[in-house]
Amino acid sequence: MKFFNIFIVLFFVLSSSVMAQTTLTFTTADDQNHARANAVNEMLTECFKRMKIELNIIPMPSKRSLKNANDGIEDGNFVRTDGITKAYPNLIKVPEPISVNRIVAFSKNIIKINGWESLLKYHVAYVNGWRNCERELKNPKAKTIVRNEELLFTLLEKERAEVGIFGQSTGMEVLNKLDFFDIKALEPPIVVSDLFLYIHKKHERLIPEIVNNLKMIKNDGTYKKLIDKTFQE
Repeated sequence: MKFFNIFIVLFFVLSSSVMAQTTLTFTTADDQNHARANAVNEMLTECFKRMKIELNIIPMPSKRSLKNANDGIEDGNFVRTDGITKAYPNLIKVPEPISVNRIVAFSKNIIKINGWESLLKYHVAYVNGWRNCERELKNPKAKTIVRNEELLFTLLEKERAEVGIFGQSTGMEVLNKLDFFDIKALEPPIVVSDLFLYIHKKHERLIPEIVNNLKMIKNDGTYKKLIDKTFQE
């Protein structure tokens, strides 16, 4: 009877472990109304479906989405630039880009852009949790950190900041949604960067398979179909 009880306990422990690995939950700060968010969500869902893993995606504010993933509350975070592991050591980058981001300065004013340093003489604004802004804009003339992109562009519209930093494509979608027509995306971009999925170190063993599946999705035409479908909706 004793051995039978031990067997039952082990069975349920092992079953729970297997079940836990068939579902993963990722956080993202991407606004789920944006076309890019839908495209990336579908690509990752397809990637993990091929691995027989169900994917749950939870949108939340940028900084909290990173902290939760780093603490292991959720299993990973996307879409993020390179270098996140320095501040969030439990998150490991999956080294296959899932998107590309053109980070630009938005403003009502005509401003000459030449990298991050050219912004330091202005009152800048950015979304809380944007690591590149935290790293590069430590000492501007003034800075305002906001909770989300709508607040960022509202700040610019009301002229309470001179420059706002955000991704070009998603930023233009927000401006159209808010009917803010005097704010422009300034060229050239501050930086063009690949965007990645980061997973908690407890799932590090999955990285090679994730990379292989992402590459297959791009090479077999699935990625293009998902992008075309998403941006036509």
